[in-house]
Amino acid sequence: MKKIILLLLLLPLFSFAQLEKSLQFKIGILQNFVNQGADGEQAFWQTKGKITFAIVNYTDEQNPKFKELFINQYREIIPVFKIMVETQDEKASTAFVKIIMRQEEDYRNLLTKEQLELYRNKLTEFELNNVEARESYSSLFFSDALLTEYKSKF
Repeated sequence: MKKIILLLLLLPLFSFAQLEKSLQFKIGILQNFVNQGADGEQAFWQTKGKITFAIVNYTDEQNPKFKELFINQYREIIPVFKIMVETQDEKASTAFVKIIMRQEEDYRNLLTKEQLELYRNKLTEFELNNVEARESYSSLFFSDALLTEYKSKF
């Protein structure tokens, strides 16, 4: 019984640790794109596009929509990201997190039901069975569990 109580007490800490690690990955990957200067935007949308295309196989009609979405995401997040990094301001950090959560939902809203199911299943599979892939994908995307966790904290 003591073990169960201890586990229940530690669960929120573990969950917070996962969230913190995910956030570090998200910040790290964005810093990598920023460090590329003018090429960062293109690297961002191409990376997101290639990774997600491999999972959901966009149609020809969807390709330009996702390219536009990813470019707009980069342009929206980078100013907030830079302020957050430079000032360490809590409001900027919160704004950053809220934007990346909303951007995830914007992406999901453009997928068909079948594509969304493929996407969600693949990220869940990585989360449960492949630590390396989970860490890689969580730098740019959210599994359902991770998105739920972020929403509960922010």
